[in-house]
Amino acid sequence: MKTVVSQFWLPLLISTSETTAFQVPYTTPEFVSLSSNSWPSASTWRSLNTSLGGRLEALRPWAALCYSSDPLFDYEDCQAVLTGYDNDTMRESVTAALLWSNWEACGYGNGCPLNYSNPQVVHDQACHQGTTPPYSIAINNASDASVIVKWAVKNKVKLTVKNTGHDFLGRSAAPSTLQVNTHTMKGISYVPEFVPQGSSAAPVPALTLGAGAQLYEIYAYAEVTNISVVIGACTTVGAAGGFLQGGGHGVLTPAYGLGADHVLEIELVTADGSVRIINAIQDPDLFWAVRGGGAGSWGIITSMTIQTYPVIGIGASSFVIEPNPSQNLTTLGIDFIALLGKYQNTLVNSGIVSLLIPSEAQYILNFYWSTTTSQISSLDPFFSELLTLSYNYSITSNTTSTFPSVSAAQIENIGPFFDNLNFYGASNQLSSRLVPHASLTTSTSVQEVAEAIWAGTQILNAPLQSGAPGTFGVVPPFLLGNMPAATRQKANETGANPGLYEAAWHVLFVTPWTVDANETTRNAIVEAVHSATNPLTALGITSSYQNEGDAFEINWQQSFFGYKYANLSSIKQKYDPTNFFTTYKGVASVTNLEAYQCYTKDLSTDA
Repeated sequence: MKTVVSQFWLPLLISTSETTAFQVPYTTPEFVSLSSNSWPSASTWRSLNTSLGGRLEALRPWAALCYSSDPLFDYEDCQAVLTGYDNDTMRESVTAALLWSNWEACGYGNGCPLNYSNPQVVHDQACHQGTTPPYSIAINNASDASVIVKWAVKNKVKLTVKNTGHDFLGRSAAPSTLQVNTHTMKGISYVPEFVPQGSSAAPVPALTLGAGAQLYEIYAYAEVTNISVVIGACTTVGAAGGFLQGGGHGVLTPAYGLGADHVLEIELVTADGSVRIINAIQDPDLFWAVRGGGAGSWGIITSMTIQTYPVIGIGASSFVIEPNPSQNLTTLGIDFIALLGKYQNTLVNSGIVSLLIPSEAQYILNFYWSTTTSQISSLDPFFSELLTLSYNYSITSNTTSTFPSVSAAQIENIGPFFDNLNFYGASNQLSSRLVPHASLTTSTSVQEVAEAIWAGTQILNAPLQSGAPGTFGVVPPFLLGNMPAATRQKANETGANPGLYEAAWHVLFVTPWTVDANETTRNAIVEAVHSATNPLTALGITSSYQNEGDAFEINWQQSFFGYKYANLSSIKQKYDPTNFFTTYKGVASVTNLEAYQCYTKDLSTDA
């Protein structure tokens, strides 16, 4: 797909350098809070409820029913919470729940969590509202969203948008806000010859997705329709939400590009209440910005249309490799990362995804590739060298499978694998760095990157070594090699972080914990996750994937948006002059809003 980039601002985009000063927020919106005298009256809320057919829902934390001190405690109803507490599908369907309990709280001890490891009735603590919005409305279409936006702007009520609650910065909820729930908007339709509105472009096959459609639903639809789509790996994610608004990577990304590269048209409601159909012809600057420029900053997306392809087969290989325990495990761990790093540029340029999860005791190594664009023989040089190191490393498990379609691979193999890596219902903090392909071009630079990743892992695990209550032991880093080599030269055609297009590896540092962790342990974990990227940052590797980024990221404008930030900010000001759709560490965001008090108490307050 070739995207038309508007000529009137393209020169500005290209000329903007990484040294451009960050634009400060152009305005600070004033939102009311529950404690404010300006909070809408009961009759005002009733009026909104009536206008939307009685769908306004008062929210309490999901687990409140399991706190015996809570006025609404109900042992029988609590059983459903206990049974589904660690189930992502259940949590996504519950209006008041997020996938990770720390984002349901306004700081330590100010939420309503259960013990992830052993959920049960809580008898000795109070349940707090935390970030759970006081009200939510499930919308059915763009008209509903327009009504809500106009009402919210008039009454100065901040909105939060939730589909699945699968947001690592917790932006699906916030206190004193009205939550717009898009989860039931699950329509999916195939358009064999799609032409964007107002365009004379040649028709292409496409899928139009409702804002609530999740990846597993899209893959299932694509499977029966005999098509392929370029979306993600974790199948409970919502496609049209933060995933595509942040860029979106998956198993086909090296060979086909980011998910954002394949968006053809978007329906959204902007801060003036207008329902807009945006594409390369209509509001092309906004279309550019929404495709990768960050979730929550541009309006309420109600549907999105993405290009599709014929059925694409997928090959998948999974290995478990063990280092020789008689040798120095740190040296072997660093050297193995460097060994894969030596070939990573070749792999991603060949359309092959790599995933390395290295611990001291073993390395999990997976490869995925499109059988229509890539050859498994591209892996031969790596394995040939690995076999020469048989004294250092042993392959203890080796499984290779071929799937007739990317949908089948996702449903049967890739999706379940990534799902098993998550601790749904626990607390979760992460940080990340995008390692550019330029940093993996010489043996020296590869070695430096490998050493930095290992050093970051030691920082990450420092508070976990003692086995403190509420922790799950030491954790490995994740090295994802699913970057968009195929569209690297098209980096300026979307608003996505240029660091994504330049990357060969996406390195993640992640730690879960649960309620038994005391405040000291929790603070140490959060600081360790934040600091784990320091060794890579010291090498000048500063870009991060905003969808899986650090809530404490200091230079977040540069890390999440790169040289595109100034242009994104200008486009935001054009379509949202009052900065109504401000969101945590999104374009032109401010972090001192009363509605986001729990963030400013708990996270960095730089704007």
